[in-house]
Amino acid sequence: MANYDSLFEKATLPNGSTLNNRFALAPMVVFDGDDEGYVTKESDAFMQRRNDVGGLLIGGANAVSKIGIGEQGQLALYDDSFIESQKEYVKGMKAKGNKAIVQLQNAGREAHYGQRKYGKAFGPSTVDFPFLDYPVTEMTEGDILQVIDDFGQATRRAIEIGYDGVEVHGANHYLLQQFFSSYSNIREDKWGKTLENRMRFPLAILKEVKETVKKYGSSDFIIGYRISPEEIHGQNIGYTIDDALKLVEEVVACGVDYFHVSTFGDESYKSLASAGNQTKPMNTLIKNQINGRCPLVVVGGVKSADIAKDALNYGDIVAMGSVALAEPDFANKVKEGKKDTINLDVTGRQEDLKLPVELAKAYAAGALPLPPVKGIESFTFKED
Repeated sequence: MANYDSLFEKATLPNGSTLNNRFALAPMVVFDGDDEGYVTKESDAFMQRRNDVGGLLIGGANAVSKIGIGEQGQLALYDDSFIESQKEYVKGMKAKGNKAIVQLQNAGREAHYGQRKYGKAFGPSTVDFPFLDYPVTEMTEGDILQVIDDFGQATRRAIEIGYDGVEVHGANHYLLQQFFSSYSNIREDKWGKTLENRMRFPLAILKEVKETVKKYGSSDFIIGYRISPEEIHGQNIGYTIDDALKLVEEVVACGVDYFHVSTFGDESYKSLASAGNQTKPMNTLIKNQINGRCPLVVVGGVKSADIAKDALNYGDIVAMGSVALAEPDFANKVKEGKKDTINLDVTGRQEDLKLPVELAKAYAAGALPLPPVKGIESFTFKED
């Protein structure tokens, strides 16, 4: 019989915070906010049902800037008015003693909702992207400094709300990744052109977040950072894993409490690079680069206890996305020796799982960058 004890060892972060186990809730936008980004009853119910998924609970991306809102129904922290809206949400998130993290994001060119609502989407450069049906406006120096401040202000709000930490979202083709990418960043100033300059914007945001925590937060407030390990668009290479390792080094040297790598697909936590000459899995390379200075969070197609255990060979903490939607009791069932009762089919379990109405619609439309969850698209919802 397999032994899963390694999944339930406590993890101590560089700032002294302790996580109850090696599981994490992966950050997911589940379309549970209202049109302005405020928490709803659906938000509260969804997160409270998942407050024991892991020792580290990372809430879905919160927009730090008005024009940077990616999706309708995404939560937001770009104004002080959102503080009160999220206090009960965070209490529910922390009710089982696990750490509540809010992911901070500006979607940049991918701000589809912001573009529809405000008529503009910002990016590091004016580039005609074939996958967008709207133009991208190049950010001025003032725009860049404003977004850096936006991340700091959102961090202050997170502290006031009662979160245990923040995660800086530098992955999934959003604004920080756009600045790091040579495909989307063709600037000639200090924010572009060279690899060093392309790292400047995400590192400036991380430093702003750290300064804000130093000013308003406690010594055990958690700071995480997330990246995509490579960016390949056919023949257009935004960056390779070798480039990413340089950013990993700068981020870790700056000081974070965990580093989070975003990958997609079944068992993608052990994916190899798509370009270059590296022969080891990308997460192995990143873990070696970190060299024990902070835990590495890995994600990607964890659907069983055995896969979760295997993922610890590539990282220190295992995050779950789709599984957390269908089986929020996954970790507890593994711990209690009930892994055979894990159920990844959500059919007929709407009330128990507290899945938001718009989440099911998005799955049915194929609009979510997550592996499919069996049965979710067939839900029939009662809309009040």
